[in-house]
Amino acid sequence: MWQYSFNKPVIVLALFAFGMTVIPINDALIKLMSVYLSLGQIMFLRAILSIIIVMLVSRGISKMFRLPAHIFWQFVGRGMCIVVAMISFFAALGSLPLAIAISIFFVSPLFITLLSVPILGETIGIHRAIAVLIGLVGMIVIIQPGGDEFRPETLLVVLSALSYALCQIWTRRLSGMGDLATMVSVQQICYLVVGGLLLVMNIFMQRPDSDNPTIDFLLRAPASLSLMDYLFILICGISVLLLSVTSAHAYRVLEASVIAPFEYVAIPSGIFWGMLIWDEWPETSAWIGMGLILIGGLYMVYREKARDVDVTLSAPMPAAAAPSQNLDYRDDDITDDDANK
Repeated sequence: MWQYSFNKPVIVLALFAFGMTVIPINDALIKLMSVYLSLGQIMFLRAILSIIIVMLVSRGISKMFRLPAHIFWQFVGRGMCIVVAMISFFAALGSLPLAIAISIFFVSPLFITLLSVPILGETIGIHRAIAVLIGLVGMIVIIQPGGDEFRPETLLVVLSALSYALCQIWTRRLSGMGDLATMVSVQQICYLVVGGLLLVMNIFMQRPDSDNPTIDFLLRAPASLSLMDYLFILICGISVLLLSVTSAHAYRVLEASVIAPFEYVAIPSGIFWGMLIWDEWPETSAWIGMGLILIGGLYMVYREKARDVDVTLSAPMPAAAAPSQNLDYRDDDITDDDANK
């Protein structure tokens, strides 16, 4: 159980940065397993592990069954947005370098800013509009649409970022409904159901491997898991839980505008694991694009901090389930108002 004793900002930020450093390990391990396992198989097994952990530390599963029907189905809709984001992201990882996928996904906070205008009726000033434009230019530089280096799989990451942004917008609309542990429980059930359906499809619609890693990762027949595979999936679950704990603590103790820059720690971490495991060194255009996305995101944070507005920029790893979904380890003692502070 997470203890709320480390409240000094430097410690809080250090723990959060550590969580963001670790979470790309989850993506790297899933990319490793994508060569011989299917996404449905990995997704299903990790969901089982996550549900077991949730049941051990909270009453989210039991509370899920007591939700009013209209709130439950909104939670399901929000959870399915995360599922689409995760499937799109990890399907793309079968073909893309890890650092490239993570960097493109970091446009999700910029998408949130854009979508908040038509969906939430919010307004954005010239500075945030410029920040969004810079980030989108960075995304285009990385993707290179129409160029010789264009990879269709990069569009899956854009879809993932967009779906994730829709999830976060939905999260804002659901503020005050249910509690965080229940929301996370519904999300894990969504993972379990969709992962199970993919696994059933893999069983009854088996097809031989092709020369397309993304299609193979989605449609490959189930395979026997080694002890190392189970260890990898366990590490994935623990890394996701670690980020949930550190982000939950950080977002309750500090302002989001202070925390948000530390989310970008995931980019160099992703580059590091890509270099270490696959000897992937981003090309010059990728470095430029990552730099623009980083500049756009941090400039938007700076402007919000200057205006003294507490905004939420979402953590960019679909497998991490987002800081704003913080698992409430003190579920029995914290009210909804407390959990949303």
